[in-house]
Amino acid sequence: MAGKLTDDKEMSASRLPGLMGYSNYSTPNDELQFSINAIKGLERPDIGNEAMGWGNTLEPVILTEAAKRLGLTKFDVEINQAFTHSSCKLSCSLDGIGYGDNQEIMHDPAKGIYVVGQDSIKLDGPGVLEAKLTKTMPEETPHLARGPIQLQGQMLVTNNMWGAVCVLYQGIELRVFLFAPHHETQKAIIKAVLEFEHKLQTYRETGAIDWYPPASSKELDRIHPFANKEEIELDSAVADLAQAILSSKATMREVEDAIEESERQIKIRLGDAERGRAGKYVISWPMRNFKAAAARTVAAKDAYSVRQSTLNIKEVNQ
Repeated sequence: MAGKLTDDKEMSASRLPGLMGYSNYSTPNDELQFSINAIKGLERPDIGNEAMGWGNTLEPVILTEAAKRLGLTKFDVEINQAFTHSSCKLSCSLDGIGYGDNQEIMHDPAKGIYVVGQDSIKLDGPGVLEAKLTKTMPEETPHLARGPIQLQGQMLVTNNMWGAVCVLYQGIELRVFLFAPHHETQKAIIKAVLEFEHKLQTYRETGAIDWYPPASSKELDRIHPFANKEEIELDSAVADLAQAILSSKATMREVEDAIEESERQIKIRLGDAERGRAGKYVISWPMRNFKAAAARTVAAKDAYSVRQSTLNIKEVNQ
């Protein structure tokens, strides 16, 4: 693993799942803010963890075994350069490159080889090798955020005609997923990258951020992180939304109260028993055990402010 090779001020293939809405950990607006921070010269945050560390450590092991299964006699897992698309601002780094000799690889799950979207594929010339390590159960096709979208971006940038996402599941099962270029996906990537770059250019020229439509309430906490001490007039549609929130919260409280009362009645009947049976229901009220832990002192923290995630709504007389 050569470390960070691509420029954070533009889109890279590894960030495409977030940009295109396939990631559970990043949104298009997160990716936009990430590149804007880079344009502003802010330090790149450290997002490393132990799982990522093991992924980097095992990367050459995963790719070497994958190359063996594919019959690749020539491959490189020490790529120390970034690659950039010829006509749009999309870059990528590569875990490895395999060099095919026009061998045809058949879909063969018994050998851990999965040709995605077709029965076989020819490995003709250079191809992208992408390593992944995950604790999830083995899949017939990897999740789009676990390699396929990134790989299509890498093939788009490098003009390679095949690529492999090599996934080691739970440390014990390697599956090699082979892909040809998927032109509809690559067209969607180019469209997304061009829109992304247009937003970055708008920021460079005006200092204003042209956000993507927010996907959640919590995302707006990051889009508008500071509150000015002012009161603005909102239209009647907002009043309807506020009433809907209050009504929903009242319903939730009624449901929570009903659950609380039902649990109270059941606990009275269970008494000291751990488990009871009522018709088709087995109800448990077990002990919960905690390991002993050494005493510790919580480090002091500086005062800070953040925008709260929930709205305060109070009905007032007109």
